[in-house]
Amino acid sequence: MLLLLAALALFPAPADSLYDYRTERGFITLPDGARLAATWWRPVPKHAGERFPALLEFLPYRKDDSFYARDFPLYDYFARRGLLLVKVDIRGTGGSAGRVPEREYSEQELDDAVALIAALARDSSSNGSVGMWGISWGGFNAIQVALRQPPALKAILALHASDDLFHDDVHYIDGALHLDPYILQIDHENALPRTPAYPLDSAYFRDRFEAYPWVLTYLKQPVDGPFWRKNGLRYRPDDLSIPAYFIGGLLDGYRDTPIRALEYLKGTVKVEIGPWVHDWPDDGTPGPNYEWRARAVAWWNHWLRGAPSPIVDEPRLLVFEREGAPPDRNLEQAPGRWRFEDWPVHGARRDTLFLAPEFRLARRLISADDAPPHSCAEPARPAAPVRLAYRPGFGVMAGDWWGEPTGDMRRDDAGSLVFDSPVLDSSLTLIGLPAVRITTIAGAPLANWTARLEDVAPNGEVALVAGGVLNATQHLSRTTPERLVPGRRYTLDWDLHFTTWTYRPGHRIRLALANAQFPMLWPTPYPMESAVELAGSHLVLPVVPGRSAYPPPVLPAPEPRRYRSDVTDRDAPPSVERTSYEPRTGVTSFEWSSYANWDIGRVRFDYTERELYTTTDRDPARSTFLGEASHRIRPPGRDFTLQTRIDIRSDSTAFHVTVTRTLTSAGKRVRQKVWTEAVPREFH
Repeated sequence: MLLLLAALALFPAPADSLYDYRTERGFITLPDGARLAATWWRPVPKHAGERFPALLEFLPYRKDDSFYARDFPLYDYFARRGLLLVKVDIRGTGGSAGRVPEREYSEQELDDAVALIAALARDSSSNGSVGMWGISWGGFNAIQVALRQPPALKAILALHASDDLFHDDVHYIDGALHLDPYILQIDHENALPRTPAYPLDSAYFRDRFEAYPWVLTYLKQPVDGPFWRKNGLRYRPDDLSIPAYFIGGLLDGYRDTPIRALEYLKGTVKVEIGPWVHDWPDDGTPGPNYEWRARAVAWWNHWLRGAPSPIVDEPRLLVFEREGAPPDRNLEQAPGRWRFEDWPVHGARRDTLFLAPEFRLARRLISADDAPPHSCAEPARPAAPVRLAYRPGFGVMAGDWWGEPTGDMRRDDAGSLVFDSPVLDSSLTLIGLPAVRITTIAGAPLANWTARLEDVAPNGEVALVAGGVLNATQHLSRTTPERLVPGRRYTLDWDLHFTTWTYRPGHRIRLALANAQFPMLWPTPYPMESAVELAGSHLVLPVVPGRSAYPPPVLPAPEPRRYRSDVTDRDAPPSVERTSYEPRTGVTSFEWSSYANWDIGRVRFDYTERELYTTTDRDPARSTFLGEASHRIRPPGRDFTLQTRIDIRSDSTAFHVTVTRTLTSAGKRVRQKVWTEAVPREFH
């Protein structure tokens, strides 16, 4: 049953070919009686009986305040092109009734999505065909809902989403513990009151304020298995039976999923990977950008309307090939070119570079065919192992996850084993996932191994090309990890993340190996010295021809975005990021803070956030994370603030966690809730 509370707006179309539309807020009541808050964007029919394909985005990210401004440029674009859109807050979040879910992508969430799809197929404006879409969370659950095969769901579009929750999501990056700012942000937002009235009643305290923090849930799931894999596409590929469109970014942490999907999905798959971070392709940084919304409309029109579309006849992969460029944390435009490809890329080969004495890379082709002029011989005889002292505070230059533009990597390389190739005398183009194999002598029961593929310019600057980590306890199995035996020899194999890059003549290929990637990975607890045996240790590069076999793509230029008129951004302090090292104590600190102030109509919002990570050379077991977030919300005649604090301190055996929520109203404390737990650490 649909209960429509208000017709909010009617926006005139800028051209005769576009649709007017209405936005309506209300609720969708599910079969179990739960009422989920929804906003409809309904195109106005141009003729009697006209019906429209329906698109569902289903998120916990508060459509009426936190994502209110974010949604408009997307929904406005699609609604004006004749798509019926519905945005729904997940049960227990935003304006929806119920208790906060026990985790992301819960069984309840996925069941609710199936019920919503059935409701949208019956909607009076719908033609009965439904698509599900979204970026990040919306892409994650679109994929997982598709595995349940609801009859009305005809296609999905997932941007920056993962098929492997343990290995690739933000809780255990590459299988190693990662405490992302997201753990603070989501636990904080989960505890905000319902929109639009923000009631501070008994239901609020029971269902939200006192809901168990997710950070504790995920710390208690340190091993891959059913908790993570039950609804993972990577482990259920045969259950995806509808067309799937994946969009990724070369500077996004989820960029491997689209490539894996090309390899294991048997049905219709469309993949596009551009140069951006975790953002939209029409305005994400770094550019170049294109109007992905136009291509999405063509996708939906084909699969939900049956309209012809050239997009479905293109090669399956559209990818941006990056040219080698200097390191630049503020990169706005990545040099390079777009190319269509099949997967695997036609003419691709695997080049092997061997770790050699004097920290060199010696190179030959696996196939031994057409060796390029810059190749050199494999080392003739085994060399003595090279030793690596564990420096837990190194790795800051690579960022908080395998995403975002990075600066000069020389600071991180100082805490690594670094192997360089000879100077290249011809270009070398990569598209794919590099891979590493090393033979190591363990220095401690727990160790992470990080590998960074880098580009060394003639002037000495070092750019990051790709990176990847192996939690060595998982070298035989992610589901049954084993602690290492110090002094024992292990052969470790792992992939780096998907990348594209062209090495230019005069540059060198660099492999940097380390046991730390701070603050991306929580430091392993034991001081140690590891050793790498050169014999058998190597790097494999995915080399492709410099030109595609297909003509260059012609992509639509980004169109200007339209924005809400009732949202005002107020001045806020700039974000702050700082790294410090204290030689006397050996403590490395990384701090990040941000601020946002905005108004929606007559409601005022002020948000602050800060994360501080520390570790120490002498005792890496005693590392810390402190996260603090604050929302001040001022509806007319009211003023309340929610504060969340997450304090995590480790030793060699446990993570000691304190989560504190505090609510104040009119300057007085209303309620505080504290969770204090020790979570055993065994493999991280």
